[in-house]
Amino acid sequence: MLIVLVAFAVTSSLVAEVAYGYFADRYEVNWVRPELAEHAAIVRVQGRLRGNEGRLQEKTGLRI
Repeated sequence: MLIVLVAFAVTSSLVAEVAYGYFADRYEVNWVRPELAEHAAIVRVQGRLRGNEGRLQEKTGLRI
């Protein structure tokens, strides 16, 4: 009976550990998503600016 009790304790501990890891990862991803969206927006804007460097240089004579 003791062996069954220990096996049950180990199994439930492993299940609890997996569940904790899953929910902790989910919370971390939800925390990071707004920062990733902001980063993607910044990169898009910088890409547009870099794409326009040649035209700006032709018009103004200034180099960015």
